[in-house]
Amino acid sequence: MLDIFPGISAIILSLGCYAMIGVVIFGVLAFACMDNYGSHKNETMADGLVLGERLRNRDGYTGSIDKSDLVGAIAVCSTDLHPAGTVIVEGEPIDVVTEGDFVTKGDIVKVIKVEGSRVVVRRI
Repeated sequence: MLDIFPGISAIILSLGCYAMIGVVIFGVLAFACMDNYGSHKNETMADGLVLGERLRNRDGYTGSIDKSDLVGAIAVCSTDLHPAGTVIVEGEPIDVVTEGDFVTKGDIVKVIKVEGSRVVVRRI
C-alpha cells in the first residue's frame, strides 16, 4: 500500500475523509434549503436582495427632476450659502451651491449652470 501521509494512522485519515464528505453533504443540503426559502413557488432567498421591478421614465419614474430651465434665472438667497444653501426662484425654494464663494442671506444670485440635480449660482 502507498503511504501518502507517513506517521498518520489509517483510522485518523479515514475519519478526516469522512468529516470532509460530511461537510460537503451538509453544505449541499443547506444550499438546497436556502434555495427553497421563499414563500412563493419560484421565489428564492436571493429574490429578496434583487429589485424585481424596473422603474422606467415612461412610467413616471425619474432619477432627478430636470432643472436645466433654471439657467439664467435670478434668485434671492433665503439662507447663507457656505457654499451650499437655499435660494428662492419664482417663489420656489431650490437647493444650490456656489462656485466656492460665500454668499449671505438676502443677496441676489444668478443660476449659471445645472449638472444633474446640482444647481450652481454666482452672486450678481
